[in-house]
Amino acid sequence: MTGIDHDALAAAMPWETAPFALVDARDETSAQLPQSWWPISESDDPEERKHTALALWNIEFLDLIPRFAHALHNGLIDVRIVKHQWIEIPSLDYIIAAGNSYGVWIGENPATFGDQIPPLFESLPQPVQVYLRQVHAGFTTWDRESCGLPPPSLMKTLASHWGDPDDESMVEWYEDTYDPPAFRRLLRVTGRGPHADLLVSPDLPAGTAVTYFEPDFELKQFGESLDLFMTMPLEE
Repeated sequence: MTGIDHDALAAAMPWETAPFALVDARDETSAQLPQSWWPISESDDPEERKHTALALWNIEFLDLIPRFAHALHNGLIDVRIVKHQWIEIPSLDYIIAAGNSYGVWIGENPATFGDQIPPLFESLPQPVQVYLRQVHAGFTTWDRESCGLPPPSLMKTLASHWGDPDDESMVEWYEDTYDPPAFRRLLRVTGRGPHADLLVSPDLPAGTAVTYFEPDFELKQFGESLDLFMTMPLEE
């Protein structure tokens, strides 16, 4: 039972234009893998690979994203270790059923979190911080920033993302309970295209997020909003 092979994975991610390679225990790059990934690299059974990968996830994070968690547990087809040319070391790629096709998310090695803490990182809910440090230091699809959690090394404030790190502009919204945060006080968590972003700020209540769907900023619950962004590719 080999599950998703190279050709099937290539078909599932047409956005991957560079050559990539599946990694197993025989590959020289397997030495770069976390010990917790070794059973996946050694297994020929997709069910065993799936079970091993899902056991890595902290339940508190899954509780924040119930719709995506349901897709993981009910629509996950396979998990393969992959060396993408544009990511320095191998990743754990999750292939999830999405209608008549598949969605592929790239789970990065937690060791790549590094010593550099992203700006405003404390604004993220604790389960998200744990996930990024211990499970995957980045879990995204197709561009390392969409529909998931980007690598902490790539996380930026909204001001930086829009090209002016010192921008003192304030969010304009209809919310009247809380003062609008400045662009430089918003950490961009994820997005979908150039006009949709999920943001958090230390100047807003814990557990909340700001969604930006051009032109509107809205205050939302963090988990519900992250779940929305993560399930977008499954609903196309």
